[in-house]
Amino acid sequence: MAQFQENTTEIIKSRLNIVDVVSSYIKLEKAGAHYKANCPFHQERTPSFTVNEERNMWHCFGCSRGGDIFAFVMEIEGLQFREALVLLAEKAGVELPQYRHEPEGQKQSKERLYEIMELAVRFYEHQLLEGVGKTKALPYLEKRGLSEESIKKFRLGYAPEGWRHLYDFLIKKGFNQAELELAGLAIRKAEGGAGQGAYDRFRDRIMFPITDILGRPVGFSARVAPGGDETQAKYINTPETPLYHKSRALYGLSWAKQSMKQAGFTVVVEGNVDVIALSQIGIENVVAVSGTALTGEQLDIMKRYGREVHLFFDMDGAGQKAARKSTELALEKEMQVRLIALTTGKDAADMGAEDPEGLRKVVEAHRGAPEYFLQKSIESFPIQTAEGRRAVVDDFMSLLIAIKNPLERSFWVKELARETGLEERLVTGAVNQAFLEATRRNGPLPIEPIHKQFPEAQFQTRAERITEEAIALLLTNTALRQDFLEHKNILIEEFLARHPLFFFIIQAGAHDPLSLIEKPDLKSLATKLTFRLLSSPDFIDLSTEEIAQKSKHLLEEYLQILENEVGTAEKLQNIEKELQKARAEGDKEREQRLLREFVELSQK
Repeated sequence: MAQFQENTTEIIKSRLNIVDVVSSYIKLEKAGAHYKANCPFHQERTPSFTVNEERNMWHCFGCSRGGDIFAFVMEIEGLQFREALVLLAEKAGVELPQYRHEPEGQKQSKERLYEIMELAVRFYEHQLLEGVGKTKALPYLEKRGLSEESIKKFRLGYAPEGWRHLYDFLIKKGFNQAELELAGLAIRKAEGGAGQGAYDRFRDRIMFPITDILGRPVGFSARVAPGGDETQAKYINTPETPLYHKSRALYGLSWAKQSMKQAGFTVVVEGNVDVIALSQIGIENVVAVSGTALTGEQLDIMKRYGREVHLFFDMDGAGQKAARKSTELALEKEMQVRLIALTTGKDAADMGAEDPEGLRKVVEAHRGAPEYFLQKSIESFPIQTAEGRRAVVDDFMSLLIAIKNPLERSFWVKELARETGLEERLVTGAVNQAFLEATRRNGPLPIEPIHKQFPEAQFQTRAERITEEAIALLLTNTALRQDFLEHKNILIEEFLARHPLFFFIIQAGAHDPLSLIEKPDLKSLATKLTFRLLSSPDFIDLSTEEIAQKSKHLLEEYLQILENEVGTAEKLQNIEKELQKARAEGDKEREQRLLREFVELSQK
């Protein structure tokens, strides 16, 4: 097997020019003895992706990826080695031998399943264009606005009525019942039922082949034909098979992938016909999830072609819910998310048939998903009341904690604070608390809470200095940390809003907080505070018992200062509200009294 792989790959590489292969995906420009381009695997403005034609290799100096043509195709297409080997062998005109020492059962499995699926597609195509589907199903597709060219391009078909049409066709081609069941095309008759054998899974349905990234059919999405049995599910899909995995399948991917790469984003629609409708008006970078919720695996595939996704869902209740869930999942993948809203009551296919230019304008009028959902939250609750403002924060919270980029998340925290009229630090504390709660439920999150840079010069007041010292003590003293956790519930949002390290202190519990911190700048800050405290004159000559007593006293002092500050802040807010009311009513005497109270309280 090793000899086969070495000889075959070398033959393929000798026949293919790496510049030709790479330039079929990205635009290369000659730069001296090399070719250069912006790297397709990470965002960059200055080209750092380099191809060396003489050595038949590539390397990116920005993200450190590199290799030969197989590595490039595997990376950009999302393929396993065997799949990349098949694709490049076809390009090179090299016939691949079977893997040696492969068990007979496996040898007849996947390759034969691909043959079965290809024959099934051809069978269904013939039934649609030349068989009974020509009168039963083809007029419906034409009425939906699908052209003959598109029907042939996407290889649509028809599964005729009856129990064993495809089954008998494939059996005559030399395949057996077990293989047809394994491919998801046949269903075994129930034990004890009349007769023996199996029957066709798809009957009287319009067939939409689902292909893998190489364009090979792996499954079907089947729609009940016009006039068919409407008591059955409108759409049924191939079950899980060795070839078809619904969590990874994307309808239209093999046709869309080049356009996805060129555009830098993917349009995701709900239905197969919507994919074809958009393709017909020149929008090729579009896929559908084929009857399942959008999954992380599907997003991982899209992300290889661009870090942006445009979700095109119906904006009814179910569509809103699906769009929100998909948005949060995509944000967790560090993808940019935009929404396309079709408010006409028609789906994309119908609009494409009636008003192609109008559909194009709808697709181009996309809107940022966080902005859209923030406005929906504001419209859904009485923002004039405290309860309404809190409801807006709670409603928008799951989306906020899904945003991994700290700068982007901070921006939307500011927007949320601005729209609700709440203090930004309190919104920040609420978001970080939500992080903690999600962590307790689901385990450690791959994202960190919102934090700002805290240069040492910023800590000038006594309260801020004690905050630093308290953090240092809590980072190094497990017993003291346990005492702290008993007090933190009342003021948790205050803790989290004041300093990012409190998040890790609270999350760690009896464990080492430093082990949870991944950001180098934040870890450096934690160690700096710890070393500074332990080397200070106040601690350097103390015994272990004296350090414990001083530490406990310092923590109590910090908690008291914090409680006083929180109480004072609440009183000041109340005075501000009364002051505004006095000014609105023209009560000068009450205004002056409140101003004096405000000044006196703020100076304490």
